[in-house]
Amino acid sequence: MINIERIGHDQLFKQLLQAFFADFMRLFDPETAAQLDLSTISFRDAEAFTDIPQGERRTADLVAEIRTLAGLKELILAHVEIQREREARFPRRMWQYYSVLRQREDLPVIPIAVVLYPGRVGIAREVYEETVLGQTILTFSYLQISLPLLDSTEYVGAESVLGAGLASVMRLPARREAQIALHLASLRRVREALDTGQVDDARAFLLVNFIATYLPLNDAEREELRVQLEQEGDSTMETTELTWAERMFEQGEQRGMRAAIRQLLRARFGSVSPEAEATLAGLTREEDLTAFIGRAAVARSEAELLTPAP
Repeated sequence: MINIERIGHDQLFKQLLQAFFADFMRLFDPETAAQLDLSTISFRDAEAFTDIPQGERRTADLVAEIRTLAGLKELILAHVEIQREREARFPRRMWQYYSVLRQREDLPVIPIAVVLYPGRVGIAREVYEETVLGQTILTFSYLQISLPLLDSTEYVGAESVLGAGLASVMRLPARREAQIALHLASLRRVREALDTGQVDDARAFLLVNFIATYLPLNDAEREELRVQLEQEGDSTMETTELTWAERMFEQGEQRGMRAAIRQLLRARFGSVSPEAEATLAGLTREEDLTAFIGRAAVARSEAELLTPAP
């Protein structure tokens, strides 16, 4: 499959979880999800924690605002941290994030860790404690999801299609033939979700790109599978890996340029205003985007950038 934007692994996870956040909550914390109005999810900009102890500067991976279903429909925050490597101080950092968010926003916080290494068990509440002179002064708990300990063959058939994407980073079958079969089963699940309207093209592409990144086939395996499916009259690979990828590739360079322009505007002017976004949306040709980058690099203000040249 074409890797469209060569997105960093951490960003890939964040994009997937943000696009499927309601499914993520239902899949891994159904009791909490049942008490939330998941139609009200909105995401904060990356939360920078400059006020945690020791002068560390950290950025939370995902912070979502959600309203509850009960009572006065209280607003809460859900903080999801993605941790790639085992780190002794990670439980303490989860508590620090919680403490800062709770104090800064004065809102209840649901802390969740998604770890990409084997923990104690697949899904469990982890606890961080502090003791003084043998007395427990602080007890803090958070939900931890250790993806490598979860059974990929179980999640690929989950009610939520997100399971088919995340199956590629869960515990895989030992035999390579079974791994290839899992890759195909994941693609078929995504195709089914697309055909039945559970996901749109953009979210389906995120899933397919995730599967191709974390459970890849080499060229020989892909060609052998493609020929086999073609003989069976099964168009799963063409529908998922080829059709979506090529369609997205046509727009990939422009998306990359737009992302670069937004980054430049934030660096120059501190933010991207609605007016700048509207102007950017109206630029559909590569040469116009290139010219806009050039103007953005030298403009003294956003107003000057957006003022048409005489």
